[in-house]
Amino acid sequence: MKILNLGCGPHKRDDEIGVDILPGKKVDLVADLDSNRLPFLSNSIDLIRSNHCFEHLSNTVQIMEEVHRILKPNAIAEITVPHVSNIGFFRDPTHKRPFTYDTFDYFVRDIDTVKYTNIEFDYLKKTLIFSSGLRGKIGKLIFNISPRQYEKYYTWRYPCYELFVKLKAIK
Repeated sequence: MKILNLGCGPHKRDDEIGVDILPGKKVDLVADLDSNRLPFLSNSIDLIRSNHCFEHLSNTVQIMEEVHRILKPNAIAEITVPHVSNIGFFRDPTHKRPFTYDTFDYFVRDIDTVKYTNIEFDYLKKTLIFSSGLRGKIGKLIFNISPRQYEKYYTWRYPCYELFVKLKAIK
């Protein structure tokens, strides 16, 4: 099984190929995900993991197209990004793009959004991750009742930590 970890930094499992913009002990391939096509054949990767990387990139459509290109049919992408309400998103000067609960909907088939690309994924999982404190528990409760109402009215009062999506490549 061929597994990529995009934006791995110092955090990579032994069975993964680590890709990052900066060289490091765990980095197997130094690549700028914003400007380079990844040196992997189309339909060659079984699983892509990315943890707190996509918010550093300028073009979400471009990286999603590249992820889709290199994934095998029905292969999986697991992506974790900070939610727009995470204060850490605004603290880091290298963060370029915020994410909301519905950001990845633009790449998922059968969801009524404007499509900026022809690639398609299916959701296997989509959730917000909250802190274990009181505000996190309240936010999670509101989110579980209505994700739309949570983001529209309560996201800044009861911020969450991150968004996790598990996507299956449709080809």
